[in-house]
Amino acid sequence: MTADRPIVIAGLPRSGTTWTMRVLGTSPGAIKIPEPDNEDKYPAAIHAKHSLGRYPCLVPGQQAKPYRGLWAWILTGATEEWRSGQARRLLGPGAASRIFEGRMDLTTWAAATLARNPRPGSPTPGRVIAKSIHAQLSLEWIANEFDITPLVLLRHPGNVLASWMEVQLKDGRNSTLESRPEVRARYSERWGVPQPGDDPIEKMSWRIGLLVAALEEAMTRHPEWQVRTHEHLCTDSVATFRTLFADLGLEWSDATEQFLVDNDTPGEGFVTKRVASELSDSWQHRLDDQQLATLRRVLGWFPITTWGDADFERTLPRS
Repeated sequence: MTADRPIVIAGLPRSGTTWTMRVLGTSPGAIKIPEPDNEDKYPAAIHAKHSLGRYPCLVPGQQAKPYRGLWAWILTGATEEWRSGQARRLLGPGAASRIFEGRMDLTTWAAATLARNPRPGSPTPGRVIAKSIHAQLSLEWIANEFDITPLVLLRHPGNVLASWMEVQLKDGRNSTLESRPEVRARYSERWGVPQPGDDPIEKMSWRIGLLVAALEEAMTRHPEWQVRTHEHLCTDSVATFRTLFADLGLEWSDATEQFLVDNDTPGEGFVTKRVASELSDSWQHRLDDQQLATLRRVLGWFPITTWGDADFERTLPRS
């Protein structure tokens, strides 16, 4: 393990990637970069992903020059230039409400052009920890192009679905996964998975199933990658994160332990504070029987092995 190799955390939206990045970011010298490939947050990602969609689907060796340039910039610290600031002002407060599926209005096009092709900076003195909720289908490509340490973070699909529903997540309403030909050819058609119907719960379950199965498939080809589940990290968080720090070559500090203690409090929505011990089985009182049945039925279409039928049996009463 190279001690200064950038860490790229890849997981589904609402799978605990932000919390995990923040914990790892307490290591001395760590440089946290939250979702630098998310076009809602970084204008440079709009141009880089324009032809690739919200979830770029790439295989090692495939050419994707703008996207490669974006990651070269990310892995040297993602320092934003004045062009990015101007692009943010141009996009205005409505930037996060847009859904990018390859279509851009004039304002978005202008901002994307202004922020395009950010220049990588000099290597940072610290260790970059970047987290992405859109790199699941390109993680192998990124690892092939750059010397990184991937950390795959998974979470029980029931908890993911419940969270998507509660925050009305934009990615739960974005149809790019099922509509892009390269995603269908590489994954759903090869697996013999049918397209989802009109039911919103079925659509969200389908997107969750595809992303989980794609990550699992990549993991089997790369046993050297670090893999964790959110539920595991929530069980005795201090001990489990100590092990993860050691596996990643990160230095543990008193600030790390204090962060875990301070954030082990109630929270909701997009706030990362949570009572960790209450999270693992929270889907049991957040999903009704019909929603759970739909999730189980749709996940059954995908080659998922991390969770089986027994992991979706209720053991707690719904509140």
